[in-house]
Amino acid sequence: RARARARRPQEAGRAQEPASLARRQEQEPGGCRAEGERRQGGGRCPEGVFEVDNRSRVAAVQKESAAKVADVAPKTSSKSSLEQLPEVKLAPAPDANCNLTKPIFVISDCTGESAANTVRSALGQFEQCIDQSCPTNLVIFRFVNKEREVYDIFEKAAEEDALVVTSLVANRMMRAVRVASKVTKVTTVDLWSGLLDHMEEHLEMARSGIPLGRRKQSKTLSAEYFRMIEAVEFTRKHDDGAMPESWPEADILLLGVSRTGKTPLSIYLGQRGYKCANLPLVPINGKFHLPKQLFEIDQNKVIGLLIDPELLLTIRSQRMDAMGVERSAGLARETYDSILRCREEVTAAKDLYADNGWPVLDVTDRAVEETAARILRLLSDRDGPYHPIQVEGVKQAGNASQKPTDSVESRAAADIGNPAAVKGTSFGGKNMV
Repeated sequence: RARARARRPQEAGRAQEPASLARRQEQEPGGCRAEGERRQGGGRCPEGVFEVDNRSRVAAVQKESAAKVADVAPKTSSKSSLEQLPEVKLAPAPDANCNLTKPIFVISDCTGESAANTVRSALGQFEQCIDQSCPTNLVIFRFVNKEREVYDIFEKAAEEDALVVTSLVANRMMRAVRVASKVTKVTTVDLWSGLLDHMEEHLEMARSGIPLGRRKQSKTLSAEYFRMIEAVEFTRKHDDGAMPESWPEADILLLGVSRTGKTPLSIYLGQRGYKCANLPLVPINGKFHLPKQLFEIDQNKVIGLLIDPELLLTIRSQRMDAMGVERSAGLARETYDSILRCREEVTAAKDLYADNGWPVLDVTDRAVEETAARILRLLSDRDGPYHPIQVEGVKQAGNASQKPTDSVESRAAADIGNPAAVKGTSFGGKNMV
């Protein structure tokens, strides 16, 4: 009886341990994210905010999933290809206060850039929860063409509690993904199958199922390829206001004060087949001295770029620091990266665009791809949904037609590429886009 009385307090203490442990775990700071703040102290995560660390759930099923995968996966060799895969290195936390998001694995049978860009765009919808100063755990597995590689990647995904996004087209690879996802209980998103199913039905054709990188390429280069190369070469030669006498050949002429991103935007458009020139606006004694060729070309080709003066100041200051120009240089920096100078230049550029009725694009906090897409939207509103490398074929088709119709499509096909046909039209004048 004495021994029984001695055991009762110990058993009561052990019974209380799970409840106290749960309270301590609830009070410990987790991986919550809220806009502009991190979770501190006790309490639960706010609604819509996720926890990062739930790896303990994975550890419980790791042995079981590994055994099942080994049974289901084809035995290509006695040595597991898991050892041949590169080690998955997740992004390190830059400091103790930065809790990284759960990893996302992208599996592709080609470069994986399309799927990765889709994931990056989707991550923008979670800016209120994710600390943007922290790196994103996005791991891309490129040129995956063996079923065993798929199973090994899913094992790693189970270990890291990762979401898997796939852009595979081969049926055997998709079957491997479905089996591995079911066995390892890893959530999987297929970006391609649904789209390809609907395209097969719409086009009344069967997909090839061959990855883009392994297709048999034609030995002859297409005319579109050479037109794209011509556009890139034109853009390179007409950077920074060079060769204004050939501006009439350009599809687009960009204007903007220094450091508004004219050159990278021009190169991006050139790689997509648009002959693009750009002219920097440099004020002298408070006025822009513009070449006469600017007003002799089709004014519908001219697009003005604007940027927030505060951001412009930051970009210019970083540029001057990178070039090694010291603050003590005095006049050189006072006339370039002072806030007063930036405001004066932006205001003068805005007035210039308004006086000439040129369309204006605000590039503040916008990626090159987004600004380029807005420019293409302007061109589409003017010329119709045609690409410059298709102009020649469209014009030939229009000239071959014996009985042209009065439809919008036929008029656009006949007029595209002809500056006289669109003379007098505009993109919208002073409106900001």
